[in-house]
Amino acid sequence: MSTATTAFIPAQHVVSTSSEASADMPVVPETASEESDKPTMPLSSHGLTLQVDFAWSKFRNIVASRGAGGELTPLYIQHFRPAKPQLRFERATDHTNIAKGTIHSFSISGDCIVHGREIILKPLKRWKTEYNYLSHALGGTPVSWIANSTLKVWDYVCINSATQEPIAKLSVNWWALKQVGKFYFEKTEEEVSESLRDEVVITGLTLLYVMTTRMNNPIHLLGAAFAKPGKVEGNEAQATVPQDARETNGKLKST
Repeated sequence: MSTATTAFIPAQHVVSTSSEASADMPVVPETASEESDKPTMPLSSHGLTLQVDFAWSKFRNIVASRGAGGELTPLYIQHFRPAKPQLRFERATDHTNIAKGTIHSFSISGDCIVHGREIILKPLKRWKTEYNYLSHALGGTPVSWIANSTLKVWDYVCINSATQEPIAKLSVNWWALKQVGKFYFEKTEEEVSESLRDEVVITGLTLLYVMTTRMNNPIHLLGAAFAKPGKVEGNEAQATVPQDARETNGKLKST
């Protein structure tokens, strides 16, 4: 499947219809049996929650905040395009373009332009879902995305690489027909700045579709082989995940 075609298809549908190809690809994130070696980080159950739904009629993702009563308030609309940049993000309120994401045909890195500023999602490993970048919202602090997976859920955990503090988690349901997944932030809506929220949503969804493409495009095997993974800055960019955390029901909690 070509990169352009894959970028048009919601992640859970690509994965579920390409199980044979996925089984042959060494870039699949850690399975449930490996979670004991790299468990995800504890996140608050009272933090900001965003829900990502795929709109079949308009072929786009809608990201909405979820209130205490379950009501949804649309915040972002993410469009798919056949050519680079394949992902385009706009505010749901006034349809202002705020960002774009690029998925490369050969390179396993991902590129984002958020409010006119470039973010490069650089892999930490060739064959595992571990990426890092320099966060403009956090003043140039290195931030990492690390993934764990089960047969149903693909979790991406975003952490501050310098302090090892959790920022958010994107939990994706592979088999859902409409609800792509949810973002769970460590802090409440009042505590999360708009710039950080924008950055987490845009880098998280871009990485999701980068990995979906990697799992369905054999050319990325060569891209991974020739990649130069590593930390974006200094010794603090490498993220590690504590061994005393476990997942539960789409949220993360301390044991």
